[in-house]
Amino acid sequence: MPSTPRAIALSVLPHITGFSSMFCSGWIIFEIYRDKRKLKKLYHRLLLALSITDIFTSFSYALSSWPIPSGSPDIYAALGTQATCTAQGFFIQASIATPMYNAILSIYYLLTVRYGWKEGQLKKVEKYLFGIPIVFGLATAVASV
Repeated sequence: MPSTPRAIALSVLPHITGFSSMFCSGWIIFEIYRDKRKLKKLYHRLLLALSITDIFTSFSYALSSWPIPSGSPDIYAALGTQATCTAQGFFIQASIATPMYNAILSIYYLLTVRYGWKEGQLKKVEKYLFGIPIVFGLATAVASV
């Protein structure tokens, strides 16, 4: 097991950034649920979906090298098995939903700001705005295993 400063940094820094991101996404979820009126707005529901997927994404990255099979050459703090490594890979691949929700929020802004869409018009496309990132993320994750 190498203990070079680079190998240690590559293993330790994702723990810090991943858990920090989880905390911040959790805070957003808390803020949205704290005011039930926010759940009536599509914007807040999309932000909620983004934050929920980001918690899974951040957790997968926060695990860093821990799920990698122990004894793997040149990997610092590899403590896992092939199964834990595969599970981490599944969740990292499924996390493509997170940047897709960022893109969906951009589409939401385009529709509301540029084209003046109202909640009623957005209701017609809402299932696609929520469904596409989840279906695509899970489908690619399943295909990757």
